[in-house]
Amino acid sequence: MIRASVVVGILTSVVVAILVAVVLVDASDPAEPISADTPAVEPLAIPPLLEPTIENGVSHYGLTIGTSQHVYKQIRITDTYSYNGMSVLGPTLRLRTGDSVVISVTNELDETTTTHWHGADVPAEDDGGPHSTIAPGTTWVADFDVIQPAATLWYHPHAHGSTAEHVYRGAAGLIIIEDDNAAVTTLPATYGVDDIPVIIQDRDFTQDGQLDFAIDDGEEGNLYSTLTVNGTIDPYVEVPEGLVRLRLLNGSQARIYRLSVEDASMTKIASDGGYLVGPVVLEQLVLAPGDRAEIIVDVGMESAALVDSVFGRVLELRPSGSASGTGILPDKLATIEPISESEITVDRSFHMGDVRNFWEFDASWAINGVQFDMSRIDVSVQIGDTERWTLSSDDGQHVFHPHQIQFQILAINGEPPPPEESGWEDSVLVNADREVVIAARFNSYAAEDIPYMFHCHILDHEDLGMMGQFLIVE
Repeated sequence: MIRASVVVGILTSVVVAILVAVVLVDASDPAEPISADTPAVEPLAIPPLLEPTIENGVSHYGLTIGTSQHVYKQIRITDTYSYNGMSVLGPTLRLRTGDSVVISVTNELDETTTTHWHGADVPAEDDGGPHSTIAPGTTWVADFDVIQPAATLWYHPHAHGSTAEHVYRGAAGLIIIEDDNAAVTTLPATYGVDDIPVIIQDRDFTQDGQLDFAIDDGEEGNLYSTLTVNGTIDPYVEVPEGLVRLRLLNGSQARIYRLSVEDASMTKIASDGGYLVGPVVLEQLVLAPGDRAEIIVDVGMESAALVDSVFGRVLELRPSGSASGTGILPDKLATIEPISESEITVDRSFHMGDVRNFWEFDASWAINGVQFDMSRIDVSVQIGDTERWTLSSDDGQHVFHPHQIQFQILAINGEPPPPEESGWEDSVLVNADREVVIAARFNSYAAEDIPYMFHCHILDHEDLGMMGQFLIVE
């Protein structure tokens, strides 16, 4: 006879095993890691520079967004979105502080879209947010002066409800702003040689090789299993020995990367809005969706690797045998005027969370308890004011991104930010364990009728309603 206590013990063990298995499944990540021990297999694709046409001192750029096809996996051709007929992504725009710029964007998709200049200090009518829609077969024109210092920005569609899908299918590109900062003249600056664009995105594919897109209303958004860099899987790039600059962009829908460098040092020199005060040596760099960072890697005679804590190798830096044209990392990169307490005129709080009620199953992501409404202005800011915003969350991972402004982080959980987060930013990670206080000057442009956006840059959350609107008024 089997004792009841034995039966209970067996059942308990089974239940525990099931619960453990469920936890492991729920906590698992679909990522397919790549070992850095074997050489990478594909040369990194480098998006071409888009040259402007100069007319009366104004730089004119033309972008066309449409469908294309790209080889992600050698035996499969994948349908994509792109700019200017590229197989995926778009060309890099190189601007200079003080330039007058006109950018024409033509929509050759069969659906409405927009193109937003992420991180750019531009008038609201030129920002490319959800109000600046481009119908199929039409052209939208942005006309602005470049008034901000050197930085790495990016552009991507921003139509409400379809931002995540349009970016996921490949519509995105870099913007490089240059200026006359004499302190950085010894840094690597030859595009595609020792100054490398690195657009990091995760993707999934169907059995017939097509992009497998989905919105996930969960706390982290949709995480995909295959890593791509500039549209390349398992890439390497040949670089000269010495200092190499990587312009990193997390162009993913939701995934947060934790990056480090194997077999070389990693030094951060710039954040979203431009150069830091000085170089910061890092062991690990956290890059959330929408974030940019510029790092310097000192490549020796052997390959170095940019790696992620989940995916393993992101990019192999393979020395070509030629010496770098640069080799000096300056002690000071830029002067950043801190925003003082005495300058702040207004305080606001933005709480990011799930506002579903007891009867709802799916998450309802919102800011300050309300979901996005294009007919509602959530905040009015007086031109010339300096504001302090406290950012908090009780559910999920979020990335707070306001349009038009670059801000300074004043505090993270009540403490001053570390040096690597002490520059100008336009996106910042916020979660239940990370309350962030930021400050910004609203002193560039006013617009009484067209608002700027503030939203979560985990694109699943943005498309599901975690977005608001602010006007800058006289």
